[in-house]
Amino acid sequence: MSRLGPLNPETMDDVLRAEYESLVRNRGVPVDGMFGGPFDAWIRSPELCHKMREFGGMLWERTSLDRGIVELAIAITAEFWDANVEWSHAETAVKFGIDRAVLDEVQAGRRPSSPREEIGLVYDLAKAFLRNRSLSEALYQRALAMIGERGLVEVAEIVGFYTMVSFTTRAFDIEPPEERRPFPRPAEV
Repeated sequence: MSRLGPLNPETMDDVLRAEYESLVRNRGVPVDGMFGGPFDAWIRSPELCHKMREFGGMLWERTSLDRGIVELAIAITAEFWDANVEWSHAETAVKFGIDRAVLDEVQAGRRPSSPREEIGLVYDLAKAFLRNRSLSEALYQRALAMIGERGLVEVAEIVGFYTMVSFTTRAFDIEPPEERRPFPRPAEV
């Protein structure tokens, strides 16, 4: 269920129509009038939608990091924010070589054990950003040694971007089907 309804292409102004058509070319025609994920919210601000799609595409596909590590960072962020929509990136992480046991640990809120050192590093970085809002000097130096400055910048931006995506999907109650919701919705505050 979403708080947003589908937009009517016939009532769109030129700017909205151009972004809508670009989104259709990129993601396909929405079956029920909804694109899914944050796109249904973003499209209401066409320029923002365009910029977010560009930025997200860069982070998703064109970083210096292994794609499985990128997907893992997204999944860790999704778990932190109980973002069911973004948890779908856990399946993509598995497709890109991250062991399912790692994702099971992340989903349970535990630091995964893995012989791949970068898995523990990305978990530690993401949790430090999310919980502590900073990095210790030791973690900073460990990250520099393992993934370099560029990799560290990219992990920081992945966590930040998918925090924003999680906020968007949560604010507008955008959810996947019930059977794909690993995180329960909290009671209203």
